[in-house]
Amino acid sequence: MLCLENVTVAYGRVRAVREVSLAVAPEEIVAVLGPNGAGKSSLLRAIAGLHPPIEGTILWNGARLDGLPPSRVAQRGISLIPEGRQLLGSMTVLDNLLLGGYLHHRRSLRHLLAPMGWLARRPEVQARLRRVFDLFPQLEERQRQMAGSLSGGEQQMLAIGRALMAEPQLLLLDEPSIGLAPNLVREILQTLRQLQAQGVTILLVEQDAYAALRIAQRAYIMETGRIVAEGTPQEILASPQIRSAYLGGVS
Repeated sequence: MLCLENVTVAYGRVRAVREVSLAVAPEEIVAVLGPNGAGKSSLLRAIAGLHPPIEGTILWNGARLDGLPPSRVAQRGISLIPEGRQLLGSMTVLDNLLLGGYLHHRRSLRHLLAPMGWLARRPEVQARLRRVFDLFPQLEERQRQMAGSLSGGEQQMLAIGRALMAEPQLLLLDEPSIGLAPNLVREILQTLRQLQAQGVTILLVEQDAYAALRIAQRAYIMETGRIVAEGTPQEILASPQIRSAYLGGVS
């Protein structure tokens, strides 16, 4: 479904990602792990079209993505949930969600300024909202609340919900557990399992390696921009060297 071949990403003379190759199969959760500064976020940004690679190819269902602008990548069915969520804090929960579905209704952006009328006229938008609210009932209760006033866990739910409004085939998640209590981390990761069961494919960059390995089918480990190990969670965890060097020891 997604295939990267010898992808290199640079910021000026600094190469953040170096000749990375990886693959993600349909309806699979794949984790990308490694220390801070390993190039994990840069890898997701390259896939999303935000910082195109200077070398290598990115294939999506057999067609090249590298070189496409972010809007075209999103139209192909790929949504990025960035580190830090990047919500519009001065807008309501509902408006943030509606903006997530903008790609489906480009000619009607002005209607987003009057969301209730927009929803009344667009049953397909209501259906996507219902899917989000079924996953995250808290968001339905707080849909008139300003996004910036939500708790950290609720903001992460909103960031995922906003991405789902575009009906993606592939979710790129960058550090969804940052700043969250352990119980909220478990809740978010359980939601990712639910999305996988609904047919969504997920590429997950996560600081909590052990939590990510509990839900992933495969994992890649990055260091200084390169893939240094890969395998199933069982294979990763079976290596004392990998656990000690990249996963913080035994858990």
